[in-house]
Amino acid sequence: MNAHLGSPIRTGSELATELRRRSRVLFAVALVNLVLAVVFTALLQLDGRTILGRNVWTKPWKFATSIAIFTATVGWLIPSLSLADRVEWLATRTIGGAMLVEITLISTQAARGVQSHFNKATALDTGIFAVMGTTITISTLVVVYVLWRTVRDPPDLAPAYLWGIWTGFFLFVLASFEGGLMIANGSHSVGAPADGPGLPLLNWSLTGGDLRIAHFVGLHALQVLPLTGYVAARWDDLSTRQSLGVVGVVAVGYSSLVGGAFVWALLGNPLVMSLPLPSMTGIFDGSFLLVAPFWGLMILAPTWRVTERVVASPLLAVPAALLYLLVIVPQFGPVVSGALSPSLAGMQSLLATAAGTTLAWVHFLAFDLFVGRWIYRDARRRGLPWLVVSPLLVVTLLLGPVGFLGYCVVRVTTAEVRTSTATPNPGSD
Repeated sequence: MNAHLGSPIRTGSELATELRRRSRVLFAVALVNLVLAVVFTALLQLDGRTILGRNVWTKPWKFATSIAIFTATVGWLIPSLSLADRVEWLATRTIGGAMLVEITLISTQAARGVQSHFNKATALDTGIFAVMGTTITISTLVVVYVLWRTVRDPPDLAPAYLWGIWTGFFLFVLASFEGGLMIANGSHSVGAPADGPGLPLLNWSLTGGDLRIAHFVGLHALQVLPLTGYVAARWDDLSTRQSLGVVGVVAVGYSSLVGGAFVWALLGNPLVMSLPLPSMTGIFDGSFLLVAPFWGLMILAPTWRVTERVVASPLLAVPAALLYLLVIVPQFGPVVSGALSPSLAGMQSLLATAAGTTLAWVHFLAFDLFVGRWIYRDARRRGLPWLVVSPLLVVTLLLGPVGFLGYCVVRVTTAEVRTSTATPNPGSD
């Protein structure tokens, strides 16, 4: 169990160490922005000010997260492109410096309570917006230069991986320069006000076109296509030609997605229609469906091979855990405050709300399922009869700790009986 839990942490640590070895500068920039994203998450709960109907820290949070991903990706890829030391040194430091300037200016404007983009209210705001546009342009031009150098003098990489990098860089550049169209338009919205209703967190318009969608999808080609090329190149069952075909298909499909989203936005169409968000009642009523299939398999079909394969993965509790995360984000401040200094009155106040009750319920669902999984797998290893185990799983589903305690009693009792049975009686001879 500990080995399985430690594996993702160990893998993450190894990846971070490798990124730091490849580019200390971009590793540091990515780490700074990752820390800032955590800080902005807290500020989203603590600071109630809004800009265009959104919390002032929403944009800094999005940009810190995006910059962390971008600098980590570039820091990983550039050192593998066999560039001259001088070129690599200049590219990494220019990109790193530009991204630090960008997040500093966006955060400063948020702290001031004013827009960072498309803000020309004062000379200071106009200057800040101009500097932000300049830093992004410089960073994009560096990516263009790196792409040109690698096309002119290709590095010794697997063809599929190299083409994944090339196509990823190319789409990233196109999506970056789409920002110029937003500036020319004076807004990211087409046919709708910038402060109109939008999707949760991303804020993409629900009433008109939104140029940020194609921009977002195109920028992340920098991760999707190189990763596609890397996987295809290492897939033993694929020939070089077939792996290149995989990259080509994904690149064409991804380009079509970016182009379609761009045209769709220019026509003034929202990505999705303005639909009402699910209520807490709806979330509460539907949440059990995330765990019910797994409980059904363990209780009603414990010996089925499909059940064994499904329950073997600890990820079966992930859907409920993700729902918990989505519910807790808007309630993050009160929940953390209550957890740090718990009191009966505080818990009563939190649980008395629809969100608090739903949060507690989903919490139960996720952890009870994880405990039920452990009981199922442990019972299978011990060969315990399912006429005993299945009722205990039902109790665990309904009453959580009571079922767990019941299984522990059965587990210990069964072990003692087997031990006593296996021990020979000295007087039997």
